[in-house]
Amino acid sequence: MAIKKITAAIPMMDEKKWQAEDDMRTLARAKEIEADRARLAAAKRIAEQKIKEMQSVVAKKTTPTARKK
Repeated sequence: MAIKKITAAIPMMDEKKWQAEDDMRTLARAKEIEADRARLAAAKRIAEQKIKEMQSVVAKKTTPTARKK
């Protein structure tokens, strides 16, 4: 029974390690982007466009659906 508990824990450790490594890569990429003014400005422009798109989605009023009798 102890073997099942140990082997069940191994995938979780692998998942946590993979997540930590992925997070590290994400943070490294963020630093690269922050250091490149043109790249950062382009990313901010895209972010502003996406914010506007999402605001328009939220601002749209829903129309009442026709009720069936």
